Amino acid sequence: MLDKEGVALLSKLCNMTEGEKYGVFDWTDLFEGGPDDARKEVWRSLVQQGCVNVKYSDEQEVCFAVTLKGRNINEELATMQVVGDENQAVVRTDAAGRPVMVVKDDSFFENMRKKMHSRSIGFIWGVIGGVAGGIIGGAIVALIMHFAIH
Repeated sequence: MLDKEGVALLSKLCNMTEGEKYGVFDWTDLFEGGPDDARKEVWRSLVQQGCVNVKYSDEQEVCFAVTLKGRNINEELATMQVVGDENQAVVRTDAAGRPVMVVKDDSFFENMRKKMHSRSIGFIWGVIGGVAGGIIGGAIVALIMHFAIH
């Protein structure tokens, strides 16, 4: 499960490396002031979930690569927008490795309901406009064909 710190660290790691290439970095490059217990736990969660592949690490530096799964999760998370308090959302991965955002905020669901309602109305007006345009276009073509033939 990725929390807010895990998502931020994954994004930072993706920006620091290219593709699935390994890079050697100091721990201070990853964590300002060096790693503490909480930061190491976030790091371990990324490794355990398969987002980061570690070749080696010691007290001063680490060699790692962000996996394809980690990059995909980062890209999908970048497209997700959560309305409301960020502390109310937790990111989990499903069996296929895709990120799933679990939101515990009622305002998020209310906002989604409003968006779905406006999309439904937009769809209905689009269908009405398409039908009206087809009728008008067909009538114009029929008139042109009628007068062109005679």
